[in-house]
Amino acid sequence: MKLRFPTFAGKALGALLGYVIGNWVGMALGIILGHSFDYHRTSLISQLKRLPRGRLPRPNERFYRDTLFVSLGHLAKQDGRVSPQEIAAAEALFKRLKLKQKERQEAIDLFNQGKLTASEEVDQKLYEVGKCYASRKAKRLEFIDQLLIMAYAEGGPREAQLQRLQGLLQPLDISPTDFNRLHRRLRQNKGYQQEQQQKKQQRDKNEEQGKLVSAYRTLGLNSSASNEEIKLTYRRLMSQNHPDKLMAQGLTERALGQAKYRAQEIQQAYALLKKARGI
Repeated sequence: MKLRFPTFAGKALGALLGYVIGNWVGMALGIILGHSFDYHRTSLISQLKRLPRGRLPRPNERFYRDTLFVSLGHLAKQDGRVSPQEIAAAEALFKRLKLKQKERQEAIDLFNQGKLTASEEVDQKLYEVGKCYASRKAKRLEFIDQLLIMAYAEGGPREAQLQRLQGLLQPLDISPTDFNRLHRRLRQNKGYQQEQQQKKQQRDKNEEQGKLVSAYRTLGLNSSASNEEIKLTYRRLMSQNHPDKLMAQGLTERALGQAKYRAQEIQQAYALLKKARGI
């Protein structure tokens, strides 16, 4: 049972209090003040009744994820083609999400669907995501972050992809400031990764050069030796250290073991030089 107040409740209360405080003069002032209260109360109630009663849609993780897969395919296609690196980026996301076989196939289908989905349809889906996660800014930022990762799959976003990304900010209610912050962080991470990759490549190169130096040393040669010199030296050393030939000379087991080890070193060194020099 709802408690309802008459529309003149303010005037009646004001008149009563005014009379108690100031007789008839106070009563008159109380009626005036009460009338003002009744007017504003009625206006406020009227405005509240006109407000929409519907609630914001509840967060829907399945819809969020499906929309993300469609958006990734849509963004990857913005420059006219979907590269192997972009497909690999999508696969990496599927792996991080630990999708089951059926879910993974559904994700692939949605990604492929996104390649053909019009911008207006993608925008509409993102408006829905924005409404569902209106109070969860972190989820909306995560959505854009995943799209940025896709854009950087080939080293950096193409101009068409960057423009499309900026067009997706409004549907998701993401400010340009937040987008720039995400973008800057990703560029810094990519720069660090590239730096580490370059260091690894240099380490691998140095290691390979060290192996080559050791291989030349094993054969008693230097890097200026010709291919023919390397072949002749290999044959000579193998003839001198072949276990079968040394066994016929009556060497001890220990000496034969050392010869076998030496022969393996010579073979490995020659194989490495053959590959490096294309002999």
